[in-house]
Amino acid sequence: MRGFLVFLSFFTTIIGVGYFYIGLKMIPNLGLHGIGVVVAWIIIALFVFAIPISYFISHTVASPKLQTFFSFSSFLSLGFFTILLTLVVIGDLLSGLISAILYLFPNLSTLIDKAIFDSLVPSHWSILNLFYFIFLVLAGVLTLWGIFQAHSRLRIVEVFVPIKNLHPDLEGFTIAQISDVHIGPTIQRPFLHRVVKRIQSMNPDFVAITGDLVDGPSHLYREHILPLKDLSSKYGTFFVTGNHEYYNGVLSWLKEIESLGIQTLLNENRIFTKGKASFAIAGVTDLQAGRILASHATNAKKSMLGIEKSDFKILLAHQPNSVYEAAKAGFDLQLSGHTHGGQYFPGNLIIYLAQTFVAGLHLYDKTLLYVSRGTGYWGPPIRIGAPSEITKLILVKDNGFQKTKIKVKRVK
Repeated sequence: MRGFLVFLSFFTTIIGVGYFYIGLKMIPNLGLHGIGVVVAWIIIALFVFAIPISYFISHTVASPKLQTFFSFSSFLSLGFFTILLTLVVIGDLLSGLISAILYLFPNLSTLIDKAIFDSLVPSHWSILNLFYFIFLVLAGVLTLWGIFQAHSRLRIVEVFVPIKNLHPDLEGFTIAQISDVHIGPTIQRPFLHRVVKRIQSMNPDFVAITGDLVDGPSHLYREHILPLKDLSSKYGTFFVTGNHEYYNGVLSWLKEIESLGIQTLLNENRIFTKGKASFAIAGVTDLQAGRILASHATNAKKSMLGIEKSDFKILLAHQPNSVYEAAKAGFDLQLSGHTHGGQYFPGNLIIYLAQTFVAGLHLYDKTLLYVSRGTGYWGPPIRIGAPSEITKLILVKDNGFQKTKIKVKRVK
């Protein structure tokens, strides 16, 4: 708890600096004066403390509806302001560019005033006033679009996975993957019910849940994972832990998940046959698990024990970076999540600075890796440029892996 409070204080300080910068740039450039300035700063201050207030309410108020309301509102404001901060930084760059252009071409300012400002905007505004007003509106529009994308555009992504020397009896083998659902204050039972219905319509051979299924303690949200008991497939449903399970009482969650008939794979495996082919489904714990629970330290080699001679070996691992050990162990395919594909602008661009494998199908050494963009979201309830997905992976024979042969079909 103490560690989390330290993190929360640090996080609040960081967003406070960012919001303060927004205020410094936006308030004068929107032409606010007097009481308007005071109100603007009060609103910014309230939003700075929205997340710690929401966290306090979640631990002191018994009403689930109030918890959901404050969590949704605080994280939505975080999404809006991070988008706005990005646009403000762009505005600063444009400001410097415009100043340089007008310095070099002083007559251009008069032409712009006559062509645009005399007829379209208030007479007391400058070109910078117009830019910052557009940024404010654009941040609002993008936030609304992101909400729609996160909640209403739940898509099935078909991925044809080309496998060299694939056993004939595994041709067309189908896997349904969900990842990073984040059941908690803002994603609950109705959403997961929709996910399960989509999976059932796919009729997969087995279902893989690659971590971060939950984002809160089991005593508060256990009822919201109940739709998972309706999952059915030929070989069953398999779950591996993500980092958020360890933040929220992993041992209690494992009991709840297993009670729904879902098999958890903690550095272990299961072996099956399909016709004359043998295939194995293995799973490792999250890469960070050992720091929180020593007995759960990730171990790809251990998960391979006993399945070395199987015709096809699949590893479920929450974080894509598990592929380095998976390749050494000899797995043919790894399914991961964790990245959310960056989730929303500008995260979907910045994430490439931190992650080698962000989304989609990759080849590392001799191991194929598929990284899901995630089914739910974390934090801000928005997605922009990184749509959520339920993945349908289909094994197909390929006599030589070529990235250009990968086909991804999005189905609404």
